[in-house]
Amino acid sequence: MKFNSEIIRSIRQSAFHWIKLSFPILFAIFFILYFRIFVIQFYLISGTSMMPSYKESDWVLVKKWGFPAQVGPWVLYILEPDVDRFDVLVLDGIGAELSLKRVVGLPGDFFRFSEGRILINDSSLEEPFLNSGYKTQAPSASILPVIGVSGNIGIGDSGRIPPGYVLVLGDNREFSTDSRNYGLIPFKKLRGKVITSF
Repeated sequence: MKFNSEIIRSIRQSAFHWIKLSFPILFAIFFILYFRIFVIQFYLISGTSMMPSYKESDWVLVKKWGFPAQVGPWVLYILEPDVDRFDVLVLDGIGAELSLKRVVGLPGDFFRFSEGRILINDSSLEEPFLNSGYKTQAPSASILPVIGVSGNIGIGDSGRIPPGYVLVLGDNREFSTDSRNYGLIPFKKLRGKVITSF
């Protein structure tokens, strides 16, 4: 009996020792994962759809706090994200791919593509981030194919954006797959807002 209690005590002391040693490491891993999933993250840009504002191989720092978080197959969020016109967002693109796009239309806006421009509430937008001479082709005139994406709402050349959705476009308008191709994006697919790039 005494022998058994000494073994149990030795096992408990050994387990406590390993827990004490591993706690800082486990806490650091948890903190890093929490920070990366819910707070802030770096992304490397692949592709040219946001040129000239963001080039391939640029890094962007993205604020994720306040945006829906993807954790495995689940999307976690409580409040709708705070999104303004011309914010550059990381969002779910096609399939498992993440995209970087600029918000052009907000919930309630009426949009219309006309003569190589996009009008919001019948006003032409000032878009200084576009290359001079670039045209914003209507969905019906796009050279890129229309793609059905689950959860998105397909668009025509004009329409009103419903609550909980945004219209996004790439700055490289003539060579960007965006809302013209895969529709309006629901808030639950927004992953974060670009703070800076380098």
